[in-house]
Amino acid sequence: MRLAVLAIGFGIAVSVRAGVNESFDAFNHKIHDELRAANPEAESLLTDADAARARNDYRAASDLYAKVFAKAPTFVHALRREADAELRLGNRSSAFELASHAVQLVRSSDNLAMFALVVATPANGSEPNADDMKRAMGLVREAVVVDHKNLFAHVAHAEVALAAGSLNELDEAIAYLKDLVPDDGLTMYFRSISALGHGDFAAAASLLEAARAAGVPEEQYRSLSAAIAKASYDVEHPLWKRVAWWAGIAFGGWIATGLVLFASGLTLSAITLKQSERVPADPSAGPTSSESRLRSLYRFILGVCCVYYYLSMPILVAAVLLVGGGLLYEMLTIGHMPIKLIVIVFVLTVVTLWSILKSVIVRARDADPGERLDLEKEPALREVLLHVAERVGTRPVDTVFLTPGTDMAVFERGGLLRQLAGKSERCLILGAGVLEGMRLSAFQAVLAHEYGHFSNRDTAGGGFALSVRRSVVALAVNLANAGAANWYNPAWLFVNGFHRVFLRISQGASRLQEVLADRWSAILYGAAAFEEGLRHVIDRSVRFDNHVSATIQELVESKRVLTNLYRYEPLAAADGAALDGAVQAAIERQPSAYDSHPCPLDRFRWVHALPVSAQVAKSNDAGVWTLFQDRDAVEQRMTAMVRAAVAHNHGIQI
Repeated sequence: MRLAVLAIGFGIAVSVRAGVNESFDAFNHKIHDELRAANPEAESLLTDADAARARNDYRAASDLYAKVFAKAPTFVHALRREADAELRLGNRSSAFELASHAVQLVRSSDNLAMFALVVATPANGSEPNADDMKRAMGLVREAVVVDHKNLFAHVAHAEVALAAGSLNELDEAIAYLKDLVPDDGLTMYFRSISALGHGDFAAAASLLEAARAAGVPEEQYRSLSAAIAKASYDVEHPLWKRVAWWAGIAFGGWIATGLVLFASGLTLSAITLKQSERVPADPSAGPTSSESRLRSLYRFILGVCCVYYYLSMPILVAAVLLVGGGLLYEMLTIGHMPIKLIVIVFVLTVVTLWSILKSVIVRARDADPGERLDLEKEPALREVLLHVAERVGTRPVDTVFLTPGTDMAVFERGGLLRQLAGKSERCLILGAGVLEGMRLSAFQAVLAHEYGHFSNRDTAGGGFALSVRRSVVALAVNLANAGAANWYNPAWLFVNGFHRVFLRISQGASRLQEVLADRWSAILYGAAAFEEGLRHVIDRSVRFDNHVSATIQELVESKRVLTNLYRYEPLAAADGAALDGAVQAAIERQPSAYDSHPCPLDRFRWVHALPVSAQVAKSNDAGVWTLFQDRDAVEQRMTAMVRAAVAHNHGIQI
């Protein structure tokens, strides 16, 4: 604390010196008389130079002192004062050269003191150099020895002591100042700094008031007064107490915010369920005012949740260090060292910190979710995609990704600005496994639902939430892989708790989005077509998963070749009644608070309750596979993807 105080004092003292340095009338009269006798013209220039310095015009003063020295090369006082002006202008190199020249000409107390001040001044605002401080202290001590009654030498001694951070040297300089000018404001000022350095805050404040009364400038008074108040506060309120206090406040606020977010998720989920039960008077008019407010509230709360996650990372790191470091400290102070336990705690702490770091910097891989379908080669499918988009009133998908499974979903690629500007890449994921037996009217109804997400802007601007989701998953996986997924690990407790809060909020918002997208389907293609399409997707998901599992198991055991997964018929046929029961159970399953979709039965009930007055599209019994030029080629390509996935994930060649 003392060295910091002294460093503050140095900057203040330099400013104070502006009203004291070489301002003694007797000394000025003496050197002016001396110069006037030798060169009257030079004496006039000296008068102008002193006047310029008095009004702080150091540029003019430096130029005039240089002219004085040019006319009177033996008048070393001009050289010294020019060095002082250059130093005040920030030109240390020029000041150094001038002060050094003055000392070479006359090794007087004044010249030595001035040179010491220049040497002690850091170049370009850098930190003081230890060698420079040592040299400056030697010069100023010599100045005091040469003339121990030279007030300027003792003031310079005090300033160099402050620059060097030496309280003992400062006290030594003050002792001389007290003898020479005990009641001077500068003496009181230096004594106040010394008292502050010694920790006597009452004396420091009293001496500063005396310095103020003696004429110390108000700016310097306020600066040192603030330093005294801060130092006194720091002693009364140690840093560790303040850190502990604010850490407690931050931790309490962190926990409270998490609880508020959790409560918000519960409340919004309940409101969403009630809102879904309400039948809008005109479903074609878009979201109702209450639904729009609910969506905005979800968007706001989800944004707060994402910010909360990243702000939690420093707190989480601190908690891990506190727990790990505390355990290590306790084990090191118990008298004997349990080496194995120390190593375990240390390793767990390190791997946890590394897992947190990796989760924060995780980057998404923008990999294709399936095979890019060339729509130019599938004109019938492209026509349906364009037609449904036109009916919904939104831009059609740019890319279709074929996958082997029963997926059917949309997403957007591109940054937030591209999405908001409507220039992102719109993508449809279409699973080959869902197309079997699907009528075109049902396909269009499900597609209208997916396009409804585009129209409602559900897929735009979700990059922040998606990055948080990836980071949470990455943190959980990293901790689990490192063996640090333990109940006593703060990071694991956090990732478990936050994941639940985040899912409640994000999935609740998703459920509302699904309800609003369902309306597009019902309005344009009818509730019956929507129900048929959704039932078909659920049915195919259950049956196709069972088919794939049975097929792969049979092929692995028999070592047979798989050419077309979709046409293969396993010898051990699945129990039809059991599959029917599984499909019905999936349709009737009540979602948990963490599901992204409402219960299918509720969705059927809600769309059938809509007062759809507009004419819906006519039913089309044609199968979706009729939209493709070569169904067999598509199925074989998807089969090849399944074989590659099994080989990669399980090392089994089919």
